[in-house]
Amino acid sequence: ANEYFQKAGSLRLEYYNPKTRQNYQRIKDILTQRGITLVCVQYPMRSIGSLKKLFQDTKGIIFVDNEKIFKEAVRKFSYEECFTDRFAGEFGHCTSRGNRLLAENIAKVILKECFNKYSKLR
Repeated sequence: ANEYFQKAGSLRLEYYNPKTRQNYQRIKDILTQRGITLVCVQYPMRSIGSLKKLFQDTKGIIFVDNEKIFKEAVRKFSYEECFTDRFAGEFGHCTSRGNRLLAENIAKVILKECFNKYSKLR
């Protein structure tokens, strides 16, 4: 099972529907033209690398990596304390704890990247 899980993860990194890639790039271009910073948030438990591969150029994009913090939370607490189900295989819909972890991580990254204030708040 672990072998096939790794293979599925590798395949996910290598292929994107061309329309999906085009839509992500279009959103980035529109926001860039308007002077708005794009913030891309990866799903819990998944690598940020796959999300970065959607773009021709990642300059000016803020990426929020949720893989490490959720894997640590699942080890520390339990899967069930972070997720209510397994709809996506390795993760599911977040519980209150998972939603809080997600929100805090997104806020931390935005504060750090946009305002360089996170370290001052801690």
